[in-house]
Amino acid sequence: MSWKLSTLAIALLGLVGSMAAGGQNAPWQDAGPRNPAPVVASGDTNPVAAAKQTDKELIEKQKTCPVTDQPLGSMGKPVKVVVKKRTVFLCCAGCKKKLLANPDKYLKKLDEQNEKK
Repeated sequence: MSWKLSTLAIALLGLVGSMAAGGQNAPWQDAGPRNPAPVVASGDTNPVAAAKQTDKELIEKQKTCPVTDQPLGSMGKPVKVVVKKRTVFLCCAGCKKKLLANPDKYLKKLDEQNEKK
């Protein structure tokens, strides 16, 4: 019985030591990103071009993020969000929280942009 406890203690000390050394051998360490960046055709650096055709048309029609007024694609691939049964594209994932917190404000802003066109 005592040899089992000793073996367990040694294993735990090794694990703790590994964590103290930067976790290089820690078994729970992530081997890489869980959601890798989408693959874009070689030579194509335009994030909007990587979107599906139907999304491309909506992105080109919307043109700007309703939260930051930045051009869609200026911060990577536009983020697609459905709010109140409407598809809205954002410049980045950081804008999603603001959109969902006050959807009426940003949907109204999009409607006003569409009226100006």
